[in-house]
Amino acid sequence: MSRAIVFNGDETWEERDLPVPDPQPGGAVLRVEATGLCHSDVDHFRGHVHTSWGGEFPSIAGHEIVGRIEKIDPAAATEWGVAEGDRVAVRDMVFTPDGYRIYGHDFSVNEGSGLYGGFAEHLELLPGSMVYRLRDDVPVEQLTFFEPLSCAVTWVDPVKEGDVVVIEGPGHMGMAVIVAARAAGASCVIVTGTSNDRFRLDCALRIGADHVIDVEAEDVVARVREITNGQMADVVLDAASGSPITVNMAMDLVRKGGGVVIAGMKDRPLEGFHSDWIPTRRITLHPGAGFDAERAVDLINQGKVPTAELVGETFPLDRFDEAFSLLTREIPGRDAVRVGLRLG
Repeated sequence: MSRAIVFNGDETWEERDLPVPDPQPGGAVLRVEATGLCHSDVDHFRGHVHTSWGGEFPSIAGHEIVGRIEKIDPAAATEWGVAEGDRVAVRDMVFTPDGYRIYGHDFSVNEGSGLYGGFAEHLELLPGSMVYRLRDDVPVEQLTFFEPLSCAVTWVDPVKEGDVVVIEGPGHMGMAVIVAARAAGASCVIVTGTSNDRFRLDCALRIGADHVIDVEAEDVVARVREITNGQMADVVLDAASGSPITVNMAMDLVRKGGGVVIAGMKDRPLEGFHSDWIPTRRITLHPGAGFDAERAVDLINQGKVPTAELVGETFPLDRFDEAFSLLTREIPGRDAVRVGLRLG
């Protein structure tokens, strides 16, 4: 049996024990070692899923998944280039006959084995999945960073060698963007946050940011103008979640002819946006919507990612409630750059 955390879609969850299946033709079974948590899991908990499929309930959440191949069909072993015992990162997108779906969001626990999310001790890998081998000499809880980095390496596509980049939001996606922006050749990285983000802003400086700005204590526009000698940012990447105010701020921080990448989920409409800014200042808007797990895994396997600084806090499945409370910042006086589960 495999223990799993099941979200009901109404801000409740329960633990269930589910039978571990045998692999389907073209599939495999993963022994999950660690899974990272992110803001989309909070939305999932509340019944909101931002996937094209639209989500399913009740379901096992968790899509930042690392584990070892426990059983694998020979056809899948050949296609994926892995064997039983290999440690792998799981691409969260799986191509099915009905269209693509996302592990940890789009599968009901009542469908098939039900083991289609990372908040469980096992994951059934379906035909149409893809996995990537990960190094064995790094603690597994550090390796789940591959998933946010998989997004970030595509979000920074507008960044060119020598660019000044402002990153709004020092959450785990913002941290991933720091790493990706440096890999893309940014000459100066500035990270903005609030006074509640002090712990995370300090971490940002350790992993590659040149400057951090508390927007509640400083005039962020004036500070960026000072840092850039009046030129402002070539690219502003909005990785902040929960509030749309950062979109308007991004438009104030980018130079004429620059680019703004909107990536963080806001959960509500934006007010006060002046679309005239786009043609009059020749600003290009980009969606933060790509995904390249292979590129992210390569950076980690080559030792180019400060994973030890980015591990945050990790909890066993028995302490899921505490992990989720830390993720949602409901524990007074306590914060973490990332939150994860250690399952094996």
